Amino acid sequence: MKSTFVRGKSRGFTLVELLVVIAIIGILIGLLLPAVQAAREAARRMQCTNNLKQAALGIQNYHDVQGTCPPMTTVYRGYSGGWPSYNVTVSARVLLLPYVEQSAIWSQFENESQKVSGASIWSGIGSIGEPTWAYKIRISTWTCPSDGYSSQMTNKFGEAGTTGRANVFFCAGDAMWGNQRAEKYEGDPKAKISSRGMFQPEAWHSLAFCVDGTSNTIGVAEGCSGDNYETRVKGGLAEVSALYDGTSAKPGPCITNGYNANDRTLVSQSSNTWRGTFWADGRTQSSGFSTNVPPNSVACIWATSWPWLVGGAQSYHAGGVNAAMMDGSVRFISDTIDTGNLNAYQVQSGVSPYGVWGALGTPQGGETTSLN
Repeated sequence: MKSTFVRGKSRGFTLVELLVVIAIIGILIGLLLPAVQAAREAARRMQCTNNLKQAALGIQNYHDVQGTCPPMTTVYRGYSGGWPSYNVTVSARVLLLPYVEQSAIWSQFENESQKVSGASIWSGIGSIGEPTWAYKIRISTWTCPSDGYSSQMTNKFGEAGTTGRANVFFCAGDAMWGNQRAEKYEGDPKAKISSRGMFQPEAWHSLAFCVDGTSNTIGVAEGCSGDNYETRVKGGLAEVSALYDGTSAKPGPCITNGYNANDRTLVSQSSNTWRGTFWADGRTQSSGFSTNVPPNSVACIWATSWPWLVGGAQSYHAGGVNAAMMDGSVRFISDTIDTGNLNAYQVQSGVSPYGVWGALGTPQGGETTSLN
């Protein structure tokens, strides 16, 4: 008997089956994408942690060699103008270069700074027009990859040429009234208040200044970079006159008046500042932060002429900011950290009225507060 074999007919996907497969793939991608994004952010946050760790160790190495920590900002090479002349200030970020494995850039700065008396952040840009050195260099140690703006090398107004930005900022303490002033040059009592922070203009503090303990005192933390008249909360500074009432200053009005009434991602009134725009700029509003208003909230200044700084610890990480203590350890500070009574006037001595956050910013507040 002759056998026969019947080949089955091949059958393709129906439209319904194809749509089901596509839907399943879409669901899987939807489930995996947040995990991938979370992993990437975790890596970026770890890089920020490492950068802050390197900055803190750089401060300690500077202290070992120089006997003090660097000032937040200082004049340089015999500048004879009056203080404060903000256009001739050099940030602690510059002074720390040899101690964060950036000796080549430091050498270039040293060599070229001798060409201009009081070599400043503006050397080689604007009207001075001599050295160009390293202002056009982006130094990864001073930036956080979570801040997409810090990868930019120009500002939105096109002013002052091309310069690297920064996300590492220095702690000016819990006080705001006069934290731009240098007690070294001024007898004004406002300047005395500024000594509540580890880093101030023209102030070389040793680690012995941390009476409350180096593990309980913040040295550096993250901040977001912005442009002149930046309108974003992250990277911008709101100009709020209510911070100062003619007698003293308090941070509460920053939270009350600093946000745009219709959009809390924007400031109420942008200010003439360059927050982290030029990494070598040492002015307090450009290079520092204060521990009064909560992390990632709006930051404020009192006025353009005397821009006393309120707040400024900010990041693009969810829920808080990284901060390095003066002992070199790095901690994650929650946005919900206790900030005490924000409507209390700042103090010149003693316990900070601004809770745990204020206590961590004061080296000599007499607090035993820690994050442990």
